[in-house]
Amino acid sequence: MLHLTTLDLNELSVRADAWDDLWRRSGVRLPSNRANGIELWCQTFAGENEFQALVVHDDQRFVAALPLVKDTSVRFVTVYRLPTNCTVGAGDLLIDPKCDVDAATKLIVDHVTRLPGCLAAFEGVQIDSPRWQRMIDSFERSGRESHQSDGHDVGIVDILHDWDAYTRSWSRNHRSAIKRCRKKLEAQGTVEVQRLREPSDDELHQVLEACYVIEDKGWKGDNGTSILKSPGLAEYYHQEARIMRDGGMLDLWLLKLDDQIIAFEYCHYSKATCFSHKISFDPAFDRFSPGRVLRCIQLEQYHQDPAAEMLDTLGVLCEAKAKWITRSYRSSRCYVAIGGPYSNWLMRGFKFARRLAKSMRRTNAVSEPIRPGAAKYLETANASTRRDADIAPLVMTTDEPLVPTPSQHARS
Repeated sequence: MLHLTTLDLNELSVRADAWDDLWRRSGVRLPSNRANGIELWCQTFAGENEFQALVVHDDQRFVAALPLVKDTSVRFVTVYRLPTNCTVGAGDLLIDPKCDVDAATKLIVDHVTRLPGCLAAFEGVQIDSPRWQRMIDSFERSGRESHQSDGHDVGIVDILHDWDAYTRSWSRNHRSAIKRCRKKLEAQGTVEVQRLREPSDDELHQVLEACYVIEDKGWKGDNGTSILKSPGLAEYYHQEARIMRDGGMLDLWLLKLDDQIIAFEYCHYSKATCFSHKISFDPAFDRFSPGRVLRCIQLEQYHQDPAAEMLDTLGVLCEAKAKWITRSYRSSRCYVAIGGPYSNWLMRGFKFARRLAKSMRRTNAVSEPIRPGAAKYLETANASTRRDADIAPLVMTTDEPLVPTPSQHARS
């Protein structure tokens, strides 16, 4: 027999082990969806907004959960949102695939529709995934109006452990550019890549501060959207990085030239997946494409790790990311009418306004979708040919073995 209960933020902290156990059993891989990630997000971004987690459980453990934050920032309109924003995602629908999925989903849907508000907004979700499609269908069967945005594509690099086949799947221009940039960079001095998984508090703080400065030198600093120019964000990442390190899920990559950091990639690593949250480089070294060089070395190391399965680029897919990826998925927003009967009318009006605005913006020009630049890798990964000597690994320094042991991955 399944039951639904709600937890506030303090109760979530007390039941963190049960929540994280559900996360491990669910199909959600992003580690910021664990209890401490949600707590940190709410403490940093939620302000005075009320938090509640809807939890479905049987007599033994949690089997489904949905975290929500009550947003009253728009006058007369109460919206329940996932704890996520354009900077950080810490909320998703967790479901144990071995439970009665339909019954668990219906319990959550029935509770959400009775919440005292107008809308439920599920933003930044994998809208085509079975768990979200099942929930949307359940809302519609209960007579609730909904709207899904077009969203955007997010790139995936599948790690199929055939580096030769992967590099051959790149375009000729991309492959040549990588070789050329690495050769030019190596001619400038000693090039080193460092991978940090378990740094000390002091080392982690110093490295992150250096990374913030590098990001601020680039276009994000010019636009005022860098970490250093976003109040509270630097401290958020300091805390998040410590949480990820303590859980064995920090994966921070540094590219150094003569011991100077010229590029970095801040990642989380869990369930055999790397999540690339931030990648940036010092614009003084732009002619060497250090971000591209670092990404190449990072992916080669993952290909040497038998447990690694994929890299999720996160964020909006662009041409620069597309050169590396093998496929993509859609991240979107879904809005659902909840509460009283007038919310359906509100949603219908919203959908009409969206269609009208879209038709007014429509032009005859049709933009081509961005296609994965390494899609052929999925077809040719099992081919075996000689490694291209020009794409050989650089010297690595790391605080863990290059090929992590099973016990290290068990923490993820």
